[in-house]
Amino acid sequence: MLTLYEFWRGLEKSERIQFCETASISYRYMESHLIHGRKKPSMETIQKMVDASNKKLTHEGLFNFFLGKTSEQQVTV
Repeated sequence: MLTLYEFWRGLEKSERIQFCETASISYRYMESHLIHGRKKPSMETIQKMVDASNKKLTHEGLFNFFLGKTSEQQVTV
């Protein structure tokens, strides 16, 4: 399952900017806090991230990422 960090690093800078604009997240906030899991986004923001990724990111994957779950400890939804 693709993590937010892997997804983010796989994008070109222009794609990252577009993703942030589509998800209504500032580029700086995304770079500083979200891709490193330092902050936990709201459910609304998680939905926007899934939508902005064209479903490459999943709710389950984002929940696991922000909860710090490894593949052995994954949450099932």
